[in-house]
Amino acid sequence: MSLINIIKNSRKPISQSTILLAGPVRNVSAQIENEVEKLMASLDQFKNVLCLAVESDSSDDTLVKLDMLSKKMPNFSFITVGELSKKLHKRTDRIAYCRNVIVDAVANDPNYQEVDFIAMADMDGMNGLITREKIAQCWEVDEPWDVVTANQLGEYYDTWALSHPYWNPMDCWEQKHRLEDILGHQSALDIAIGCKQSPIDPRADLIEVDSAFGGLGIYSRKAFISGRYAGTDDQAGGIDVADHIPFHRDLRNKGFRIFINPALVNCDKTPGGTVEEIQLPKPRGALKIVKKLGILTFGKKRFNRYLKMMQS
Repeated sequence: MSLINIIKNSRKPISQSTILLAGPVRNVSAQIENEVEKLMASLDQFKNVLCLAVESDSSDDTLVKLDMLSKKMPNFSFITVGELSKKLHKRTDRIAYCRNVIVDAVANDPNYQEVDFIAMADMDGMNGLITREKIAQCWEVDEPWDVVTANQLGEYYDTWALSHPYWNPMDCWEQKHRLEDILGHQSALDIAIGCKQSPIDPRADLIEVDSAFGGLGIYSRKAFISGRYAGTDDQAGGIDVADHIPFHRDLRNKGFRIFINPALVNCDKTPGGTVEEIQLPKPRGALKIVKKLGILTFGKKRFNRYLKMMQS
């Protein structure tokens, strides 16, 4: 088997895969139908697409909408866990609980035993720019991802779920809290959060991280069932955290690799939402093969330096 075929065969093709679109929901009656239909349409090139929503603590007509969707869409189902707030007072713990219901369903429910990939998504309007082309591009990249997460036009907003040794090495809100007594509120906010929300060029290479989310993450089955979500981090002194942080730590500790895909733009975070999306050129035939061979031979960074030298 050639090196190119090894790369291509390392990830199960979309056309042969079943994917589960899933996420926790609360008070989403106004947008859930449009959000589910939009996301399901972006995944329609998969062999099979399922959807599972886990509801808690809604005070609007979310349950009515979910029931309607379950009757309208054969592959849509939902679980309600009721008023979690009565026993879990922290919002982060409630979200983690609902996500763990999804993990358990994938691991144990016969209805999801054939699922190859899981698209964990916020279903409250965060994924309006997702398209089938952006999903397909995740299968065209060279990086051997187990988890690939979204980017935004404008600022990269989700610093709470972000963990990276240089970019965001500790919980951003905990860092702000520690800096406030030294620098004051605004400077602490700028350093801990604001300066980390720089835009990421959609044409950039994938960025390997210890954790990220941004409203959408696609997981291999093996990676997804290898972690547990938590809204309180015992390893960080019991502080409230984005539930993705402990979950992704579990995955990283087991050797799974997590990336932000700059091209997987799911929403517009620019003021007023006026920035037009950049059209991403797709490598063609021989050029794509040459690129992969070059990366295999020289490594990505060295190969990219050669390309720049040739272009100068």
